[in-house]
Amino acid sequence: MLFVGAIVISYMGLLGGLAVASPGEGVTGTLMEIMPGNWRDEAHIPAYGLLGWLVMWGLRRRGWPVSYAVPVGVLSTLVFGLWTEVAQATVPSRQASPADLLNDLLGGLMAAALMWYEQPARDLVARYLETSTATRDVRAKGTDSK
Repeated sequence: MLFVGAIVISYMGLLGGLAVASPGEGVTGTLMEIMPGNWRDEAHIPAYGLLGWLVMWGLRRRGWPVSYAVPVGVLSTLVFGLWTEVAQATVPSRQASPADLLNDLLGGLMAAALMWYEQPARDLVARYLETSTATRDVRAKGTDSK
């Protein structure tokens, strides 16, 4: 479980570092200038979606039910997104953006949708596999030659 926590904290550090990077300075700043502005804004959706999914996945691995893990994951994504926007506002060449915060929330909500439908899909596959195995066992009865 410590490993999952380390992954989440490391990813949060990466997102926080990107939030305070100055365009044109260093490697990340140079990459930011190359990328079109609208891509940077919309990149928040998958980036924070991954963060939300990692949090929810970690909570699920600890035995939390989906109905508790999903709201906590979305809320943590929103709070961390707010924190990164505040940190970004302290950088002279950057500014906080409510649109970025909405994209962060959208990413968390998309991760929540995946998490909500992941378990029923697993249950459906497990039932199918159990049914097909049982059918195969029934067909195999009496076919052994002695």
